[in-house]
Amino acid sequence: MSAPIITVIIFLAMFIGWLKFQEKYAAFAPTGEMSGDPSGYGMPYEDVRFASGDGTVLHGWFIPGTSSITVLWLHGNAGNISDRLDILRGFNHSLGVSSFIFDYRGYGKSEGRPSEKGLYEDARAAWEWLTEQRGVPPGNIILYGHSLGTAVAVDLALGAGGSAAGLALESPFTSARALARRMYGGIPVDLFMSLHFDNIGRVGGVKMPLLVIHGDKDATIPFEMGKEVFDAGREPKAFFPVPGGDHSDCYLVGGEAYWDAWRKLLNRVQSSSTCAQ
Repeated sequence: MSAPIITVIIFLAMFIGWLKFQEKYAAFAPTGEMSGDPSGYGMPYEDVRFASGDGTVLHGWFIPGTSSITVLWLHGNAGNISDRLDILRGFNHSLGVSSFIFDYRGYGKSEGRPSEKGLYEDARAAWEWLTEQRGVPPGNIILYGHSLGTAVAVDLALGAGGSAAGLALESPFTSARALARRMYGGIPVDLFMSLHFDNIGRVGGVKMPLLVIHGDKDATIPFEMGKEVFDAGREPKAFFPVPGGDHSDCYLVGGEAYWDAWRKLLNRVQSSSTCAQ
């Protein structure tokens, strides 16, 4: 084998290794330190620990509200649940819903290391805790995914959580592979990826009311991707664009209109026969 060919092989091996490192780093950016808890934001809560399917112990919070609806949160790729306290307060105070938010494996106080399969397992375990241990009727639960969590929410809606009342996706991407190719200027780096997180190929199978929210100034996930995910979903569905909204501030930038979009979904599921009273 000639020296130039060996050089090319070594370069490709190094490049693929670098891509694998970047893939994991970009997909999962957990932090362990908690910046606070719901009590500091005027919310009572229950500290929850439960086991995922493989025995990994996960940590979360159940925050009771005045509504019959509970929102099961599937958060984004960075930080931990304590980074969502401000928006959690909005859901509690503006909508009155209960919230169950938990950290995936490797995030916050949860054990383990994150992986695509692991996150899907963790969401199923959270659903089981909420419906079996807490006793919340499936028809009173809305699945809510943000960013990376949108793919986790879609997976849950297609499986164990298929009897939920509704699905809300905020700042969704079409797929991890399409997003990576776009980030690298069209270079087919997705050919070397192991992650899928495929919203565009799966959301069409979801059989529940769908709400998609996306800021038109999202610097992380293109606004157009959110529209594509919405277009691929089934009716009944609603798309709420947030003018000036970035990746994680739609609830702030959108103001009362943001909460009104949520209220429309709540009204739909509360008036349906599937919502237990």
